Amino acid sequence: MKFGGAALKDGPAVDRACAIVRDLGGSRPVVVVSAAQGVTNLLDSVAREAENGSVDRDKVRIRHRSLLRELRLDSELLDRYFAELASILRGIEQRRRLSPDERDLVLSYGERMSARIVAHALKALGVPATPVDAYDLGLLSDSNHGAARPLLESRTRVRAALLEVPGVPVVTGFLAKDERGNLTTLGRNGSDLSAALVAEAIGARELELWKSVGGMMTADPAIVPGARVIERMSFEDAAALAHHGAEVLHPDALEPALRAGISVRFRDVRDPRNPGTELEARASDAGPVAIAVRRNVSADRALVALVGRGDGGTRARASLIDAGIRPVEASSGEERASHVFVVRADELERAARIVHAACFEGGGAGLP
Repeated sequence: MKFGGAALKDGPAVDRACAIVRDLGGSRPVVVVSAAQGVTNLLDSVAREAENGSVDRDKVRIRHRSLLRELRLDSELLDRYFAELASILRGIEQRRRLSPDERDLVLSYGERMSARIVAHALKALGVPATPVDAYDLGLLSDSNHGAARPLLESRTRVRAALLEVPGVPVVTGFLAKDERGNLTTLGRNGSDLSAALVAEAIGARELELWKSVGGMMTADPAIVPGARVIERMSFEDAAALAHHGAEVLHPDALEPALRAGISVRFRDVRDPRNPGTELEARASDAGPVAIAVRRNVSADRALVALVGRGDGGTRARASLIDAGIRPVEASSGEERASHVFVVRADELERAARIVHAACFEGGGAGLP
């Protein structure tokens, strides 16, 4: 069970996630957690402030103390981590230099503190739990700081280590160590990849990715209000959406689950009874599945990718032209994106709504 940052954004959200774990009854899941929402960006910000010679170290402490207070947990629970982080930031500030390995070390505190918070919140609900750093389980990666690739030989080590953890293991997502013992991070949404690797290591029946939306959707609902949940989707289509910019999933997270034959389901942390989205091994030929967007393709360009089969791209292109948007079209069949439309950056959100309406709502042109 992996809980993302939005699913752990504040005290009530953490309580809700922990109640889901508690209500499983007799089963003993492995829980993988992200940093609380916004914390990774906050840590990145303070690291860069330190590099520039002036940093407010209290911001991270205040954010987490507020979370502890909302959960009625010991206010000193994370003091060790606040002190360690302050010492690292002082060193960066004195040298005026932030190396890639130091940046990874600073970012790691989000997941490390999140795992302690969630484990103690579970204990408060009567669920025995132990926080665990993924690298202490033996999760290894290469040395590509900021976007490290996991090493397959970790699997046996991780499985054996988890068997020794008492209660429910609450494992840090996003983090690993290279073979020299240096801490690494797995890139944005890396906790999804961590969860898939742990699921593969233990031979899990199912991997549940708990999000703050109802499941995989036909578009980002923050951009397209009419987006709807997709009940079933292929691994291939989900991976293509992630590849083309959908932020709901790490692009490589499905490989371990597919390799191990593990069922994957996206679940809604706000509505645990909702079945969410189930991923299937076989791709459907029924037509367009969903769209993804990617900003900052270049200084003034963005893209809208339509994933799936069929001729939806023809309708989408016609609707864009009718609305006065003249896209540059690029084919990307190997990623199962039947059509990729490159548009001006300032037209992205409008273009996404038009493509969605044309392919999933029966309309398109004339949208505001």
